[in-house]
Amino acid sequence: MSATQTPTAREASDLGEAIGKIAAFAAMSLHESFPHLDLEDLVVTFTGEHTQEFIGRRYLVAIEQGKAPGEAAGEAGTALLHAWAKARLEARAQLDREKDQTAP
Repeated sequence: MSATQTPTAREASDLGEAIGKIAAFAAMSLHESFPHLDLEDLVVTFTGEHTQEFIGRRYLVAIEQGKAPGEAAGEAGTALLHAWAKARLEARAQLDREKDQTAP
């Protein structure tokens, strides 16, 4: 299966399972490392449509590069966590800027 081909039903099922596992493991890993992060909120974040596309694209690219499924999943999961952390840091910085602008 490639990122540009229409997958068979079996390939789509396998891809969906891989995406689900990557999202679940990423959410559980973050929650275990940072228990103050709500696991349900992480699961909702990591199972959204855009996030599923993000994971799927990275997973398929790694597969196309000849990586084993586990390695491809690891790369996709790592990319997900990096993107999540970057977005969280950017949101925090934006809140800090807004707070500074409204301070007397």
